[in-house]
Amino acid sequence: MRQEKPEEYLRFLILNRKNKITNMKNYQNILIAALFIPSIAFAQSESDCAALTNFSLSGYDVEITSARWYDNRTTAPGFNGPGRELPAHCHVDGAIDRRIGVNNKEYYIGFALNLPADWNGRFMFQGGGGLNGVIAEPLGDDAVGSLTGLDQGFAVVTTDTGHQAQSPFDGSFFADQEASLNFYYKANPKVAEVVKPLISNYYGSDIEYSYFVGCSTGGREGMLMAQRYPLYFDGIISGAPAMRTSLSNIGIRWVGVQLNQASPRDDNGLPLPGPLLNTEERQVLINALMTRCDGLDGVEDGLLFNTQSCDFDPRDVICISGAQGGCLSPDKAEAVYNAMLGPVDSRGIQVYPGFQYDPGIDDDGGLPGIMNSANNPPEGAGSTGVLELDVDRAVVEATQPHLIMGETQSVLMSSFSSNGGKQIFYHGAADPWFSINETIRYYEEMAAVNGGLETVKDWSRLFHVPGMAHCRGGEQTLDNFDLMTALIDWVENGDAPVQVRATGSSMPGVSRPLCAWPEYPHYNGGGETNDAANYSCRVSE
Repeated sequence: MRQEKPEEYLRFLILNRKNKITNMKNYQNILIAALFIPSIAFAQSESDCAALTNFSLSGYDVEITSARWYDNRTTAPGFNGPGRELPAHCHVDGAIDRRIGVNNKEYYIGFALNLPADWNGRFMFQGGGGLNGVIAEPLGDDAVGSLTGLDQGFAVVTTDTGHQAQSPFDGSFFADQEASLNFYYKANPKVAEVVKPLISNYYGSDIEYSYFVGCSTGGREGMLMAQRYPLYFDGIISGAPAMRTSLSNIGIRWVGVQLNQASPRDDNGLPLPGPLLNTEERQVLINALMTRCDGLDGVEDGLLFNTQSCDFDPRDVICISGAQGGCLSPDKAEAVYNAMLGPVDSRGIQVYPGFQYDPGIDDDGGLPGIMNSANNPPEGAGSTGVLELDVDRAVVEATQPHLIMGETQSVLMSSFSSNGGKQIFYHGAADPWFSINETIRYYEEMAAVNGGLETVKDWSRLFHVPGMAHCRGGEQTLDNFDLMTALIDWVENGDAPVQVRATGSSMPGVSRPLCAWPEYPHYNGGGETNDAANYSCRVSE
């Protein structure tokens, strides 16, 4: 932040709430700056909000369909929990590029924007989920800790990315080329181009910093912005990114097919639906895993942090000499081993990374773990009824041009990084939809192309979350963490995140630091083991 102009400096002090008046020099600086500025007031009125219906932007087909002021509002309960009480704000709904498309269906890029009365000078783009098609409430609630982005004073926007759907995985819009392009990569930058000047118009002040935060599809969208529109955002958080869905679905199906090799059959010789391992067998698997790897981070606590040193092999618990109970039959152990390796083509090339061994692979609540999957979208039932999978053919079918337009595999990041951009990745080790090993693969490939890990750590970091399923949740996990504050400190103050404190409702009273990959938190050997303060980040030996 430049401080040449007094009004800029005063705004900087006001917007950065970390900058408290802790000494006389700070106080004097504020007084000096205030002499040059009659007043600064970001809070707007009901009439200012309503006036946004007249907003237009040269070169863009945009309409504000509604703009309404709320002194207080409570959202309806939804997927992410109970309703939320929102602070005073102006809620804006809009549409970009309204048109009639394939099958005489109306299309447009819909968006919603929440403009808080107590604005902190920052803009947050909230990424989507699934195949989008729905405009979520603009809250900014991914990886932000206990307070949403809106509660913290961000102006927050969401979008349906150019089509209107009835369900999260409604793919009917793919029949329309423009709708497909909007979903894959055109809608998000266009929404940003429209709402940034709208925000500045409303508050009468330029945005100080712009951030993008999303998980799953939103994580992919964050990667898209860093790779194709590197100057649009100062900081980006990409959680569990759906970066290669054409291949990740093969990864899910691979697991089902491999487990099917040892499944009991019906009268037609087809595998019975449902998990391969029964409850007792899954417990045998998890107990063996934890015995082997739980203590590698210095404490046995049900969380596997030091995964790089974990060499667990399910074939080590094969029943020997006709033993029964407390072990796995040879065919089941082999099936689990092959399933977790991930799909390999006829040339021996890894098509998609295997899933990580984590106790969460046995979760049976919420989103089931990969070893307990009976009905996981987007691929479908864990036991598919198919005994064989032609990986080569499946790859060809899954990587048709219209399916790979939105895949975010570019590692050319010089413009983003040289412009001061910062990107944080996070991923749950028990994610049954997208393997954490895929995000690690991308991160390490990006590092190799951009000067090595130590260089890339100057502008990008990755955090591994044990036990966490897709984006959040898990039977035993610490899935509550504030990466947003860490990103702000990095972007605005130059303080790179070495570790981030994590807690979770499934583990009350427990905290751990999440460490920047490839480091992991190791217990120091003294103090309460449930306290994050007693752990240090280190690299596996």
